[in-house]
Amino acid sequence: MVSRAICVFWVLTTLLIAQNPQSSDSEQANPAAAPPESTPIVSCPAGSPLGAVDLQVRSPAKGQAPLPFRTINHLSEGDTLVYSAINRGNQKRQGEVALVIVPTRRKQGQPPLLVSDPKPADRTQTWQVKQTIALAALVYGPSGLSKKKVAKFLSQDDLLVAQLADYADKTAQTEALVAALSSSESSSASVNAALNGFASQYGFAVQIDKNAPVTAQAQTLFATMNPQLATYNPIGGGTAERAGQTASLATAAATLFFGNPVGLAAGGTAMLLDLRAIAFPDTQFRSSFAEPISKPESGLNLCGERAATPPHTRVAYIWASRIPNAPTPKIQIGKANYLPAGLKSPLPVDVQDPAWKYLQRAREWTLDDGHGKRASVPLLKLANQKSIELDLSKAKLPSGDYRLAGYWDWVPFQANGEIHIRPVSDFNHAQLTTTSQDQLLAKAGKIPVTLQGSDFEFTTKVEIKKVGDEFATAQALRFVFPDGLREGPQDRMDVQIDTHELEAGQYELLIAQTDGVSHPVNVRVLPNPPKIDNFPIVANRGAEIQHYLLKGERLNGLAKLSAKGATIQLGMPTQNDTELPITVQLDASVPPYTKLPIQAYVPGRTEPLEFPEALEVTGPLPQIVSSKLSLPPDLPVEIRNNEFPAGYTLTSVLDVKNIGTNSMLQLTCADDPNAMMSAHIGEQTAKWSLQQLSQDQLFLSFDTSSLRAGCDLQATLDSGRNGRSQPFSLAHIIRIPQIDAFTLSTQTASANNGIQVFTLNGSNLEMIQKTGWDSLGGVAVPGLPTPAPGGVQKQALFVNLPGPPTAQAPLYVWLRGDSEGRRTTAKCPPLTLVTGPTASGPSNADGAKSVPQTEGLKPQSGPQQQ
Repeated sequence: MVSRAICVFWVLTTLLIAQNPQSSDSEQANPAAAPPESTPIVSCPAGSPLGAVDLQVRSPAKGQAPLPFRTINHLSEGDTLVYSAINRGNQKRQGEVALVIVPTRRKQGQPPLLVSDPKPADRTQTWQVKQTIALAALVYGPSGLSKKKVAKFLSQDDLLVAQLADYADKTAQTEALVAALSSSESSSASVNAALNGFASQYGFAVQIDKNAPVTAQAQTLFATMNPQLATYNPIGGGTAERAGQTASLATAAATLFFGNPVGLAAGGTAMLLDLRAIAFPDTQFRSSFAEPISKPESGLNLCGERAATPPHTRVAYIWASRIPNAPTPKIQIGKANYLPAGLKSPLPVDVQDPAWKYLQRAREWTLDDGHGKRASVPLLKLANQKSIELDLSKAKLPSGDYRLAGYWDWVPFQANGEIHIRPVSDFNHAQLTTTSQDQLLAKAGKIPVTLQGSDFEFTTKVEIKKVGDEFATAQALRFVFPDGLREGPQDRMDVQIDTHELEAGQYELLIAQTDGVSHPVNVRVLPNPPKIDNFPIVANRGAEIQHYLLKGERLNGLAKLSAKGATIQLGMPTQNDTELPITVQLDASVPPYTKLPIQAYVPGRTEPLEFPEALEVTGPLPQIVSSKLSLPPDLPVEIRNNEFPAGYTLTSVLDVKNIGTNSMLQLTCADDPNAMMSAHIGEQTAKWSLQQLSQDQLFLSFDTSSLRAGCDLQATLDSGRNGRSQPFSLAHIIRIPQIDAFTLSTQTASANNGIQVFTLNGSNLEMIQKTGWDSLGGVAVPGLPTPAPGGVQKQALFVNLPGPPTAQAPLYVWLRGDSEGRRTTAKCPPLTLVTGPTASGPSNADGAKSVPQTEGLKPQSGPQQQ
C-alpha cells in the first residue's frame, strides 16, 4: 500500500509538468539554452540554488503584519498565502509555480489533495485559503507546469496524503540539521538535538554523545547511514558516492536528503528519485529543501538537485510543510532555571504535544523582569533533551529574575515560572577543603574531594592536569553538586579524582562553565603512603618477642608503628620496599582475644594513618614438645633411629601444650606442604586415629602405606586464630625389603674365586643395593630383581657373596643411599660343595639336593608393603 501511494503521488506531480518534447530535447542537447537561473542569495550545502522566494501569510484581521509561511501554526479560512520571487539585479524567474494543499477536514466528495492552477513564477501570486489546511506544498517547474489529467488521480486513498506529510516532516528535519551544521554559532546541544531529530525521522536509533564535539556527533550519525547508502545504487553515479565525497558536515546532511534510498528503506517519501527513475524512466520529480534568509524575514532559498536530465524528461521540484493547527503552547519552566549571563544555555521545560513538536515555530521570544528590563532572545528547541536553548549572548541582560514570553502566530503567550540570570564564577577563591587536600594521595585510586569558596552552579566540566609538565594532558573528572546543575547558587562541589596513575606533585583542577573557559584551581597530590597488605597480624599472648614480616608497598615510608599495649620495633625494609620485618612485644596487661588499632606515622603528614583492628591478640601458641614412636615387631631389616618403615601403621604418643577443642593435627612431608592427614582431636577413620589421652597428651595412629620413601614426616598443631605450632619431626619414612627366603642358587658366579650365588625371594627387593656378611664390607648386587612365582609382587634377586664367616652368619643389606649395612633376620643357608664347572642346585627333577630355608626367617605380624 505504501509503495502504491508513493507511485500515485509521483504520477500526480508528474502530470503537473508541461509535456513539450521539443523543449525537453533542446534542453538536453544544449544545457546552455535552458532558462537562466537566479543568482543564489545563500549558497546551498548540497545541490544547487533553485532561486529565492518570499512566502508570507496574511491574516484577514486588520493591523496585523504578514508572517513568514515557514513559521505559521494556523492556516485557516480567510488567510491568504502570498508568493513572490526574490531576484537580484536583472534576474528573471522562469517557469511556473503551483500550490498543493491538504485540508484538515475533507468535505463530502472532496479529494484528499487540492492542486491550484500553475501560475507564472516571476510574478507575485496569492492563494486564498477557504478552509483549514493541514499541509501545503509549493511545486516549482523551471520549464512550466500543467494541471492536465490531474483530477482522476485525486480520488486515490489517504496513503497519498500520509506520504506527502512524511515528506514534509523529513524536509523540516533536514532543514533544521543543515541550519545547525552550517552556523558557526550553533552550540553542541543544538547540533545534538538536530542530529537526533534527523536520525529518528529516517528510522535510525543512533546513540549520539551530546558532550562530544559537533564533528564527532555528526560523524556518528553519518557513519550509521553511509553503509546503506553504499549498498544501494540502482541508476549509477548516485547519491551514495556523492555522500561519501562531501566536503562538510552540512553538505553531507543535505546530500543524504537528495535521492537517498535510505528514506525509501525507512518507508518515507522525502527522497523519491531512485524509485521514480526505476518505475517511470520518462519522468523525473525531485525533492527540495529551504534555507531561511535574513532579508526579508519570510524569504527562503530553495535548494534542489540539478543533475543531468535524461532525454524527453522534464523536471519539477517540490517543497512541503506541515501546518500543525496546534493550540497556543503552555510552557512550564523546569527546576534548573538559573542561567549564566551572556551565554547560550539549555532550560528544561514541560510542554504538552502537539505544541511541543512545533514549538520552534513560536516567534519574537523575549525576557522581561517586570521592571523595565526587556530584551529579545533567540530560542531553539532541543527536542531530544525536552529543553529549550536561550541565547543570552547578545541580550546583555543584568542579573535578575525574568519571565519568558513569545508569539504563536499573532497570539502572545507567556511561560509559567521564573528564569534567574546570574553571572558565571571566576573561581579565584576556590580551593579544596583541608580534609580533602590531606586525603589526595598518589596511587590511591578514586578519591572524593570537596571544593569550596565559589559558586559552582554553572560548572559543566572538571579536569586535572599536572603543573610544569609540557607533555601532560588534562584528564576529565566526575563531579556532583549539592542540588544540581543550574539549580541555584552552590558554594561547594564534590569531585572524584582517580589518582591511580598520578605521581605526587602540583596539579591544577581546570573548571569549565557553560562559556567553555577553563579556570585553574591549584591542588597538591601527596606522596602515596605505605600500603600494608597482610594486616591484621596475630600475636600470641605469653610469647616474649614475636617476629613478623609485613608485606605491601613503599614500606620504607614508615617512620613508626604504635599500638596501645604493645611495643613494635621496625627492622630494615627489603631492597624493593615490599617487605619489612618487625617485632611485637605485648604488655602483660593486654587480655587475649582483643583487637587493637595500629597507628602508622609517615613523614609529611600531620596525623598518623590508622589501621583499625590491625593487631589481634590471641591465646598462647600450640606446641608439640616430644613424641614416643612404637616400631612394628619382627621387622626383616634393621631400622635405625628416627626411621619408620612405609607400609606399617605408625603409632605414637605426642606430648603437647596449649591445645583446644578445635585444634587439628596435620601430617606432611617436609618438602611437600600438602597435608596427608588433617584430623581433629577424637576423629577416627580407616587410615588414622587421633585421640586425647590427657590435657597434654595425644595418641596418633596412622597407616603409612601411601607414603613415599624418603618422606620426612612432620606433625603440626593448628588451633585456628590461636596460631600454628612449629613443625615437629616424627620419623623418616623408608621402604624396606620383605625377605621370604634366602637360598643357595644353582647358578655359578662368572668368576668363581670362592664366590657363591645366592637367591633372595620376597618383595621390594629393588631397594637392596649391596649385600654382605657384616655392616662394613658389602658386595654390589649384580642386577635388578626378577618376577617370581607366588604372587603379583613377588620377586627373586640373585646376589654374589664370598663364603660366610660362620655357618649361620646373618645377612646384611645396604638399602639405596645407605653408607652402612643393615642386619636382617635372614641367615646363611647350608652350603653344598662345588665340583666341576657347575654347582649343585636345589632338589629338583634332576636329583639335585635341596637346601633348607633359613631358620631365622619368621612371618611378620605387621602389614606387608605393597
